[in-house]
Amino acid sequence: MKLSLSKIALFMIVALTTTVAAQEQGLTFNFFGGGARSEGMGQAYLGISNDGTAGGWNPAGLYVHEKTLMVFSYGVFMPRGRFTYFREADIPYDYNHTGNFGSINYWNIISPLRVKNHHFVLNLAYNRAFDTYFKFGERLADASSTVEPNAFYERHGGINSINIGFGTRVYQQLSFGLSGNVYYGKVATEELRHLWYDTTLFFTQYQYLSSVQVLDSTKYSGFNMTLGLLYSGETVRGGLIVRTPFDLKGESDSTLYRITTFNNVPIDNLTDTNYIDDRTSKIGIPLIVGLGLGYNLNENLLLAADVEYRNFSGKLVRNLDSLKLTAAGDRLEFFSSRDPDWSDVVQFRLGAEYILNTPIGEMPLRAGFRNEALPFGNAILREVRYEGPKNSSFNDSTRVAYIFNYDSDKITGYSISLGAGVRWSQVMLDVAYTYTTYKQKIYLDGNTDNIVFTDEDLKYRNYWKNHHLNFTFTGYF
Repeated sequence: MKLSLSKIALFMIVALTTTVAAQEQGLTFNFFGGGARSEGMGQAYLGISNDGTAGGWNPAGLYVHEKTLMVFSYGVFMPRGRFTYFREADIPYDYNHTGNFGSINYWNIISPLRVKNHHFVLNLAYNRAFDTYFKFGERLADASSTVEPNAFYERHGGINSINIGFGTRVYQQLSFGLSGNVYYGKVATEELRHLWYDTTLFFTQYQYLSSVQVLDSTKYSGFNMTLGLLYSGETVRGGLIVRTPFDLKGESDSTLYRITTFNNVPIDNLTDTNYIDDRTSKIGIPLIVGLGLGYNLNENLLLAADVEYRNFSGKLVRNLDSLKLTAAGDRLEFFSSRDPDWSDVVQFRLGAEYILNTPIGEMPLRAGFRNEALPFGNAILREVRYEGPKNSSFNDSTRVAYIFNYDSDKITGYSISLGAGVRWSQVMLDVAYTYTTYKQKIYLDGNTDNIVFTDEDLKYRNYWKNHHLNFTFTGYF
């Protein structure tokens, strides 16, 4: 491919700069509580919530505790699967998802007290709300003859919360709970590109090679409340929770390393490091309402079911465009908004627990299932958004953000969980394993006039087949 010098300049401005997906890309928005017991039951826990993890699920369940206790949990997240890039019409090129990320994912302490002879139970907890993993391959303008991706984008991390709450009885077998949730987290992104360009200058052919590496870090923060009700009958339990809406704020810093050569000789004014700081966005997290039911079929068998509704339709993503400091010292922020075309989400969760009585103690066996419900569908209609100054010089530091809209064809997937444990009078040990799979199609070359997309417009598919292990210790004082 022959390029004029002016076209080389244009490609260098756009293609050599950072490309970032929308801030929300890859986030699952599953704000689950913690613990291996609930995970082994498929997260069907809103109507159960009668152990040390109640504060993260339904704080009304805290009321049952008569002793001080502590819960500690460690989890290992193992993303798997692949993304498939279509080099030509029907010729796929696969890249595997890999990684192992282990961390403490739950810790809390529960302490009962009496206020004017009324029983309250307080809870202070740290919870890993969810992990995220996203991988992306992109084909940029390039002089090479191959049609494989020459840009790779991988991000991982998650959202945590600090929960402070209480539970108390309000009437006979009906209890109430309230918790405040302070969210924080970090998502790290690494991007790598190798770009070739050919040009003819004064009847001589020259070749540019640019390698770009971007390290990006986004810190998230937010706050909301969880209100819970729980009915505790002898054989039937029923729970209701409401999570209030809030803005999940993201603040991003990036470091861009760029090495450019001209016929294998580095070009000084194109080989440099750029720092881009303090990019701010806000993701609208909706009202979440959940209902749960638990039923003891007999003394040893417990069945559970949850349904949760998340009102994502119409929620906006806002990006900070500018800010102003007034004479009084006030900080005024100006945001632009976009509608990512999210849809409402309904998630169903089913679980069961069977207690084996053995000489070494009670041994629960658990199994669960849930549908993977995400607010976005297949990605369509890519929008290119520029951030920063733009000019015609080679050393322009403009960032290019690819913003996706989504169709109404929901991402489909499911999770299957298994769990076990052992219980003694003062100590409980639990373990759980979850397998999760879902997929997403990305259309980038469709006809935007009639917005009809076919397999010919398909750029790549992303398949997730993730694994998660969870180990939990519970001790009574």
